[in-house]
Amino acid sequence: MIQGFIGRSPVYDRRLELFAYQLHPCSPSQERGNEIMLQLLQQTWEKTRLAQLTGGKTGFISLPGTLLENLSDLSLPQDRLIVCASWQALNEPAINSIKALAGKGYLIAIDFEHYDPDWADQLDFIQICSVGSIETVREIQPHIGPLHDRGLKLLFHHVESQDQYDTAFDAGFDYFQGHFFERPRLIHGTHIPANKMAILQLIARLQDPDITIVEVEKLISYDITLSYKILRLINAAFYGLPKKVDSIQRAVVFFGLNRIKQWATVIAFNAIDYKPKELMITALVRAKTCETIARQLGRSDHEQCYLSGLFSLLDAIMDAPMQQILQHLSLTDDINEALLYGGGPIGQVLQSSLNLEQGICHRLPLPQLDLANAMQAYLEAIEWAEKVRALLEENSQ
Repeated sequence: MIQGFIGRSPVYDRRLELFAYQLHPCSPSQERGNEIMLQLLQQTWEKTRLAQLTGGKTGFISLPGTLLENLSDLSLPQDRLIVCASWQALNEPAINSIKALAGKGYLIAIDFEHYDPDWADQLDFIQICSVGSIETVREIQPHIGPLHDRGLKLLFHHVESQDQYDTAFDAGFDYFQGHFFERPRLIHGTHIPANKMAILQLIARLQDPDITIVEVEKLISYDITLSYKILRLINAAFYGLPKKVDSIQRAVVFFGLNRIKQWATVIAFNAIDYKPKELMITALVRAKTCETIARQLGRSDHEQCYLSGLFSLLDAIMDAPMQQILQHLSLTDDINEALLYGGGPIGQVLQSSLNLEQGICHRLPLPQLDLANAMQAYLEAIEWAEKVRALLEENSQ
C-alpha cells in the first residue's frame, strides 16, 4: 500500500460521459504530495492503487517537471494513464522524459496559463492541451480549428458555471472538469419536471420513517419494473444465496427493510434522465464512505450518514435547488442540515467524505477519525460503487 492517499474527480467528454479520473494527492505539502504520486507511479499495475482508484479506468495525473525527469521508464499500462505537466515547469530533461513516454504510447497533456502561438510547434508530441481559466479558453478559441487539425484535444479543467461550460463547449473543447457538474443547472427555473417529480415522490415515500414493511412491499411490487430490477440486482449482487430471491417480501426477510429501501432508491436515481451519469457513482462512493466512517466511529446513525452521501448530489441530478427537493422528502433535521449547510454531526461525516474525494484529507473535520481507516473506507467505497455500476449497467440491458 502506498504511504499516502489520492482522491479523484471525473473528467467528462462532450457527451458528458466519463473520459478519465483526475487524481489528487492528499498531503499538507506539495513536496509530500509529489512523493505520494511518484510512489503510485513506480508500482506495477497489479500492485498499485491506481487500478482501484480509477475503477480500472483512465487516470489523469498532473506532475511537476522535477518528477517528469525520472519517469521515462514508466511501466504502467499506456491506455490507463494520462500524464500532464505545466508548460511553465518544463525544462529540457523533463521534455526529454515526456518524449520518451509519448514514444511508448502514453497520452501527454500540457497545462497552459495563457495561449502561446509557438507552443504547438515546439511540443508536437502532446495530445491534450489543458487550460484552467475562461480567459485562456477565449484566447485559444480562434485557434481551435488548426489545433484540432493537428490532432490535439482541448481540456477545460476549471468549469464553474453554465456560462463557462457553454463558452468552452461552443468553442470546440473536447473535455471538461469542474465543480459546475455537481450543481443543479436550474434549466427549468424552480419547477421540477413531472417525470422527475414522480421519482422524487417515490424516493420520498421510501424514506418516510413511518413506512411499514407491508407498505414498502406494496409500493415496490406495484411498480413492476422497479420490482423486477430490484430482484434482478439482488440476485446478481448476492449470487451465493442458498435460494433465489423471487419476491420483495423474501428480499426484505433476507436483507432487512433498510437495505431494500436503499437498493430501491439507487434504482430510482438511475431511472432519472440526467447527465452526467457519473454523478450516481460519485454519490454512491460518498454514501458508502459516510456509512463506513460512521461505523468506524461506533455511531448509531450510519444509515442516516449513508443517505446524506447518497443525496448529496440530488440537486444536480434533479436540476433543482436542494432546499426545494428536501421539502418533498421526510428526512431528519440532521440530514437536512448536512445537505444544506454541511453542518451538524452528519455534516461532519459528509464533509470528511468530500475532503477525501478532493484530496484534502489532512483537514478532516472529525479529529477522532483515524486517517488510515478513513482512506481505506474511501477506497473500499470506490470498489463497491464500481460493482454497483456494473450491476446497474447489466440490469438496464
